[in-house]
Amino acid sequence: MERRTYPRVDAYARVGVRVLPVQGQSAYFSEISEAAAVADIANSELNEVTELPELLSDLQERAYSLGRVLDSSDKADGFRKLEYKQLNLSGSGVRLLCNTMVSVKDIIELRMILPVQPPVPIFIYGEVVRVMETEDGYAAASEFIAVSDEIRRDIAQFVSSLLDAT
Repeated sequence: MERRTYPRVDAYARVGVRVLPVQGQSAYFSEISEAAAVADIANSELNEVTELPELLSDLQERAYSLGRVLDSSDKADGFRKLEYKQLNLSGSGVRLLCNTMVSVKDIIELRMILPVQPPVPIFIYGEVVRVMETEDGYAAASEFIAVSDEIRRDIAQFVSSLLDAT
């Protein structure tokens, strides 16, 4: 029986997918987007909220922070136009629906905004390991490649926070 290294969770996030050439694969390295560095986002932790005004204020701050990441500059790296997609995410890979044709062994670039506080816009690369054609496109599962420990940790913490909330 196969044991997974990281837990998986179904989630929604803003994601864009692009198929890349396999040649030059060693040049791909996942990174946190410079759009995050350009944005001046206040980092606040969500403490136990017992009053409705505090909850609304926190939600407003989160929405404002995400908007600032998306609109921070002309160097937003295409994050402004990302669509929300359902995905199955773990620290080792992702499964999601792609609008373009993908094949096993294809290298894909994902532009994704982890919906945490502050939002984390990342470029992450994966090698497609399974594909299933559907009515809506291609359900593709990919294994992350060339991922820094920092990004893998951010994804794993996001997944854990969703699992803890259920």
